[in-house]
Amino acid sequence: MQDDTSPLETAINIVKQKEYPPSSRMNAILYMVEKYQPTECLTVFEDILRDPDEDPDVRSAAALALGKVGGDRALDLLKKMAQADDKTIKNYSIQGLGLLGREEGLPELLEALKDDDNRVFASAAEAIGKLGSPAVPHLINLLQKSNAEDIRCVAAWQLGTLRYAEAIAPLISVVKTDKNLELVALAIWALGEIGQDQREVLETLKTASAHGEPSISQRAEMAIKKITRHIN
Repeated sequence: MQDDTSPLETAINIVKQKEYPPSSRMNAILYMVEKYQPTECLTVFEDILRDPDEDPDVRSAAALALGKVGGDRALDLLKKMAQADDKTIKNYSIQGLGLLGREEGLPELLEALKDDDNRVFASAAEAIGKLGSPAVPHLINLLQKSNAEDIRCVAAWQLGTLRYAEAIAPLISVVKTDKNLELVALAIWALGEIGQDQREVLETLKTASAHGEPSISQRAEMAIKKITRHIN
């Protein structure tokens, strides 16, 4: 008898069968994301991510798949799972929110920066940067007001990565006044990445280039070269 099962149905069957090796089920999830429309796969991914008895790796693959699928349903579920007690599931749900790139997921990403799990912290930091301009005011707020130095460092790094001019003034303030040398170095790097030749930017960097700490002075010299190369 001829087998009329479609490739999608075969992939769904593999994903749903818990006795199959996790690697096979994860490959089936990847295949579904790449080959089929989100509406054909969404419910399958949702069911897997919601199931606490599922293999953690398969659930994690489903979280990433939902980030690629997109849409309001994926957003709502990933926001919920970004608060999970299971750190692996939380980590990949945070990554899924990053793949979605929607501002509505920002509160969960900002909260995840406070997590004591380094994987969750790193995923949240990277995901925030993917949001672009909506993240900038929040990153500036973290840079100026957070009590956690590692979060302030992440904020400086992402502000440099995003390269929005609104970050220049708060970054200059850090360079001029902050005692955390790691943060100052990151703020200098960020100013170089933003690359605007405002007078105060260059004056701040020239002052920093005379700093007694080599990590500061060398970084400032590099930033000056980067900015002046852009304008000459």
